[in-house]
Amino acid sequence: MTESTQSLSKSSALLVVGAITAQVIGGLVTQVAPFMISGLMEGLSLSERDAGLVVSVELLALAATAIAVVPVLQWVSYRRVCLVAVLLAAFAQATSIFSTSLAEVAMTRALAGIGAGALYATSLAVVAARCNNPDRVYGYFQVVWAVGSIAIFTVGGELTAAFAQRGIFALMAGLTLVLAPLLMFLPGIRASGGEAPASPQAPASPALGILTLLAIGLCLLGGGAVYGFVGQLGERAGLDTGAVGYVLTIATLCGLAGAGAATALNLKWGRMVPISGVFLGYILVVAVLCLAHNPTAFVAAVIAYVVIYYFSIPYLFGLAAALDRTGRWAAAAGSAFLLGCAACPLFAGSLIAGTGYVGLAAACIAVLLIAWALAALACRRLRLDTTPLADYQH
Repeated sequence: MTESTQSLSKSSALLVVGAITAQVIGGLVTQVAPFMISGLMEGLSLSERDAGLVVSVELLALAATAIAVVPVLQWVSYRRVCLVAVLLAAFAQATSIFSTSLAEVAMTRALAGIGAGALYATSLAVVAARCNNPDRVYGYFQVVWAVGSIAIFTVGGELTAAFAQRGIFALMAGLTLVLAPLLMFLPGIRASGGEAPASPQAPASPALGILTLLAIGLCLLGGGAVYGFVGQLGERAGLDTGAVGYVLTIATLCGLAGAGAATALNLKWGRMVPISGVFLGYILVVAVLCLAHNPTAFVAAVIAYVVIYYFSIPYLFGLAAALDRTGRWAAAAGSAFLLGCAACPLFAGSLIAGTGYVGLAAACIAVLLIAWALAALACRRLRLDTTPLADYQH
């Protein structure tokens, strides 16, 4: 290996580290939402609907910022965007600890969402624009999420049980500050600097892009609506908050299998086969979680949900990255992902209040079937089921 090749390899690896850091800080709320909802219900005596509303406000701010920052990434360095964003996120995370009312906590969480949204969009855009195989790097994202979430769920469950919402907000603030220095590995030059590899195909039409984003958003809405209330579902099955935290820890450890499988398989079977498996798995998991009251069934369903989730994300984001190689559709996919997540707590909370968990299961399955059809159409039109991109080298 020549000196120039070694330098390029090191630079690429550091870029991936920076992108993973932006992804983790930006996506923390998507992982700890159940603890936030449980903590807010206990610490501030909020209803399921109000607690879900707070999480939805943050996720909506995340999604709106993720789409709004896309044009900025064409003119400002990834590093600069992320450093400003992480300062705002850290401030809001710390301030949330001392919020004592629904209005205050909603406002601080919205600020946290703005900072996190810029980080989340940047993590996806830099990979799509600078890496030869975005699908595989997105798989690395999920491996890191799976490993890191083992600790997050273990500590998060205990902190929420002991200190309610203040415990989980303190954990998020601490992680943000600890990880922030790694953002310096992101490129310090303009994102449009031309380092991206050539696109293997012409950019997709806006209509196809919107179709893909709808499939991603609806997949997260249908599959993730039950996740925010997994604490309450665990209670129905006879488990307390601390026990649910340990179940999530075990599930995340098992989720390494899903992340590892997506990374190893990459596009060997195309996208339609694994994506179809994802939707079928989500439908079964939603039915079990909402309709079963047995602790064994609950634990099995949560483990299956987490495995499916970690397996699905590289394929969903990879589908968006394949629309073009500027990173714009990938960043927009992050917004669609977050919009789906944002709608989950309010969507699920309203359905639970109005129709109970049976109605939630029926609505989620209907949404998943629609998303499955949209994803199938997107995969067919892009013809991505045959030839994978060249492996990313780092």
